[in-house]
Amino acid sequence: MKIDKDTPFCFTIPGQPATKKNSPVLVRGRAVVLPSKAYKAYEKAFRKELERIEAERGGLPHYDGPVQLWARYFLQDRRAYPDLNGLIQATQDIISDEYSHKDHRKTLKRRWILADDRLVKSLDGCRIAGIDKDCPRVEIYIEPLEVDPEQETDPAIVRLIKERMQQGLF
Repeated sequence: MKIDKDTPFCFTIPGQPATKKNSPVLVRGRAVVLPSKAYKAYEKAFRKELERIEAERGGLPHYDGPVQLWARYFLQDRRAYPDLNGLIQATQDIISDEYSHKDHRKTLKRRWILADDRLVKSLDGCRIAGIDKDCPRVEIYIEPLEVDPEQETDPAIVRLIKERMQQGLF
């Protein structure tokens, strides 16, 4: 059975893909790990494109069950060649719900495509697919996965299954 009734979702985000490349920076005399400027610009452009897609399609799907993520990255050139794991992590972070943290409380700031990046249970097929100097981009495909209540090991998904069963949704 699938937790999410949404159909698979595919979309393309134009622009040079970037990793977070977190680095320590001094903020008010304390060492804090922050994402790179290139990543911040990429995240802003990526989310702006998601908002455009949302307006064009009348909304974005929202997955709160296990999914497969497939991403193909096309880079502008070979300079500063990124690592695939960093690209995947950046993609998952950007498409996951955005929260603000204040007084040890987590508050939803903006709903995106994934309720949490830990819902990605399969990354089969993700790759740096090539160089396209005229159109660097990432092509993303997300598909809800079947879940077996007896075999599931993720506590958050087990809790979600139980909630849905109590509501009669399974």
